[in-house]
Amino acid sequence: MATIRQRGDSYQIRVSCGYDSNNRQVIRTKSWKPKAGMTAKQIEKELNRQAVMFEDACMNGFMTSAMKFSEFMERWKKEYAEKHLKMTTVDTMGNKLKRINEEIGHLRLDKINRRIIHELIQTLSNGNSKHKPLCAKTVKNYVSFVSSILNYAISLDMLSNNPCANANIPPVKKVTREMYTLEEAQLFIDRLTQNAPIMYQCYFILMIYSGFRRGEMCGLTWNDIDFENHIITINKALYHITAKGATLDTPKTATSNRSLKLGEEIFTYLKRLQAFYEQEKERLGTKWQDNDFVFKREDGSVISPLAPNEWLHRFCEREGLKYVVPHSFRHLCASLMIDAGASVKTVQACMGHSEASTTLNIYAHAFSKAQAMASEAVANNFKLR
Repeated sequence: MATIRQRGDSYQIRVSCGYDSNNRQVIRTKSWKPKAGMTAKQIEKELNRQAVMFEDACMNGFMTSAMKFSEFMERWKKEYAEKHLKMTTVDTMGNKLKRINEEIGHLRLDKINRRIIHELIQTLSNGNSKHKPLCAKTVKNYVSFVSSILNYAISLDMLSNNPCANANIPPVKKVTREMYTLEEAQLFIDRLTQNAPIMYQCYFILMIYSGFRRGEMCGLTWNDIDFENHIITINKALYHITAKGATLDTPKTATSNRSLKLGEEIFTYLKRLQAFYEQEKERLGTKWQDNDFVFKREDGSVISPLAPNEWLHRFCEREGLKYVVPHSFRHLCASLMIDAGASVKTVQACMGHSEASTTLNIYAHAFSKAQAMASEAVANNFKLR
């Protein structure tokens, strides 16, 4: 049964929730303060109502806002994150949540206010004796996780507002993506086809021609490839999960499920890769690990999505080429589409973006350049006096 005691002008409601694994009594508390002008009878009635509601919530397994942030964060991970977020998101948020826990994990949920969030942002931005300063984009990601946790608390009626709303986060500087020019890309392809293994020839040529993400590339299986109609379908992706290694999952967004018709030359290279695998399978015998993936390791086993980047770095260094991350080939593909006059909707569909606004935001410069060229083409047909 709930017990009530007055503390100054407020009241504390206490409920015993049994004993924990260490045989210590678990006590949940809640503070309630009467509104100004309430009579003694009104206070007594409302206080009893609050006590009954609080005890009922505790007895039905609901935690109160007096719960520490670290405790509730674990609950959020199990009940929400692991069920509703992608495996990659849950995986990458591990270190972020550890750092957040260091900063505010000891605080009660109902004690986290705008000032606390402001101090968290300052600590993340400026660093401390244990951690280096974080860039604005990373700080924004940290605050986003905190906000998601607090929103879940609101959905359980444990909090009434989210102090992360309208948080003063440092502006994120737009970073210019390092990308090959058309001439640099042609030089890369020339060196690739001359000096690289057939598997990596196919991997990077397909990435340039299709704009697929690295996880989508590594998740491709032979039944995704229609050699007759020259169509490749994306319906899954391979991700690197810390605790599991290479793991198949759905693509990044629902609209990432897509099919692209590509040039015949791509499928010529893929047929060469198929033939190479057949030779290796015969050569290695029982040492060959058979599976249906298009891109794989030397022994046929599943390739890590991180491996192509590591190989590319070594290859560019050996060949004296400018190194760019594999994802830049995706941007090169999109930029070439835009230069060729493709619409926003077309580029959005090819890239698998969920919103056209995403495509516009990422490739704003390329679209502006294409629009300027289009306007110039119109102007060249007329003469103004």
